[in-house]
Amino acid sequence: GRPYDTAYASPLIATINGVRMFIAGLGDGGIYAIQPQTGRKIWGFVAAKRAINTGVVVKDNAVIVSHGDENLDGVELGMIAALDGSQTGDIKTTKWAIKGTEFGFSSPVTDGTTLYQIDNSSRLEAFDLETGRELWTQPLTTLQKAPPVLADGKLYVGTDNGKFFIIRPQRDRAEILSAVELPLS
Repeated sequence: GRPYDTAYASPLIATINGVRMFIAGLGDGGIYAIQPQTGRKIWGFVAAKRAINTGVVVKDNAVIVSHGDENLDGVELGMIAALDGSQTGDIKTTKWAIKGTEFGFSSPVTDGTTLYQIDNSSRLEAFDLETGRELWTQPLTTLQKAPPVLADGKLYVGTDNGKFFIIRPQRDRAEILSAVELPLS
């Protein structure tokens, strides 16, 4: 559809069931997969009334999407959900969805079994990738836009107000290994 807003979502190239896809959120509130070679639409999922500013993460055929704006079915803000990315056409249902938390800027990451994402209030949240069940929440600071980076079994998080964290995620909690304040200029 016609874009309502400017979108800042980082696109992702993924292969699902042998099909190469370019997946990105757009200004009309939808997330779309297209064939990178031809530009042909494979599937689309409209998630929000405004632009999608978060990237996606893919594990097998699960595509994790999120946003921080108004959902289509009411005035509740924010959602994180899993789609079956092996579908074609307009996707209308999710594998699971959690509404009511604004994930407006930071993109999700996964270690293969757990999903991590930072909400607009700078809370690092962990979810079971298969079911969407929330596992734990770790408050960090007050402002957050950048996505966490997962490397060497740790999450690296830089926040808007100059704090930098190294966090070891566990299934039932987050262990902050380091928290330093970086000079803002």
